[in-house]
Amino acid sequence: MYVCVCNAVTESDIHSAAQNGARRMRDLRGCLGIGSDCGACCCHAKECLESALEQQASTPPAFPLGFQEASI
Repeated sequence: MYVCVCNAVTESDIHSAAQNGARRMRDLRGCLGIGSDCGACCCHAKECLESALEQQASTPPAFPLGFQEASI
């Protein structure tokens, strides 16, 4: 679904940006242009970003096959 019509940004774009390091609305504005025109998308964009970050936090890291985590 489109979150920002002015810049054609979708929920998927926001989730991808979060996977690539976006952590704040300022990051989304810089990489996707969120809120740089009319600003009507900001509230929903923030919800999408928070959702993406929560999903990342609850998902264990994926290790390549054959990789074992070293115990310290």
